[in-house]
Amino acid sequence: MSFRKLLSIMEELQDCAKQGMPILIEGKKDEEALRELGINGNFIKVSGSPLKLFEIAEIAAKSSSKIIILTDFDKKGNELAKRLSEDIQRLGSHADLENRRKIMGITRRYIKDIESLSRHLRQLELEEYPYGVTGNYYHQDFCLRY
Repeated sequence: MSFRKLLSIMEELQDCAKQGMPILIEGKKDEEALRELGINGNFIKVSGSPLKLFEIAEIAAKSSSKIIILTDFDKKGNELAKRLSEDIQRLGSHADLENRRKIMGITRRYIKDIESLSRHLRQLELEEYPYGVTGNYYHQDFCLRY
């Protein structure tokens, strides 16, 4: 069941990315994991950036009225999500934390960061389909390749 729920969230993220919504992530490995899951979008990395968080929020808010925040699920990621959300809302845009919350709810005991998402999804697929794993899961128009 978790496998299908997580796939549904990945589909939502892919749709949002196709609409041009920026996705705020922590680093390069997070971007690689999301691209591995078939999500290609306007990723804005917040960790290691020479910019202040408010400046990152400004850049995101200028590009879209809705910004997805997808930081890690640890203490640092939670703090980043909170601060970015507040800044984005002050700038008059909508900070979308819903996908992050859904992913956290499903994966809370298993992973703590976005970069582990593709590995975790593969594990869930093995549990769901122990005899028929292909490495490519097709669901409607969505394809996860890993």
